[in-house]
Amino acid sequence: MPSFEQLSFPGLKETLAVAAGGLFGSVFRYLTGHFAAQLFGTTFPWGTLIVNGLGTSLLAFVVTLAFNKPGTIDPGLRFFLTTGFAGGFTTFSALAMETFSLYQKGEVVLATANLGGNLLLGLVAVVIGFVLARLI
Repeated sequence: MPSFEQLSFPGLKETLAVAAGGLFGSVFRYLTGHFAAQLFGTTFPWGTLIVNGLGTSLLAFVVTLAFNKPGTIDPGLRFFLTTGFAGGFTTFSALAMETFSLYQKGEVVLATANLGGNLLLGLVAVVIGFVLARLI
């Protein structure tokens, strides 16, 4: 494992692409949730479901295009759309893509552990946050 001094930081262009994409992704997530609540009501989290589906499809499309057809998408645009926009739009997309990638490599146990671990950790984290907030 490298020491902190040995870590290299990403380039400014990539970092700015991620930041800009995250800005737009976050705003689009907010707007999607807002309009979904108006259109479908608030008895079910339709906005989250829509965001997770759209963001995951976008991430899979861009990653597949970028790595299966090299040169078809600029690396800066890839960072903008994947880590930036899709990451700001939904973190579920990263979970789904990483789990699928493990599965494609034949790592079924790791894929299952990733999915189950994230779900369990997410639920435990919600309970911890809830309890800590109630203590204040």
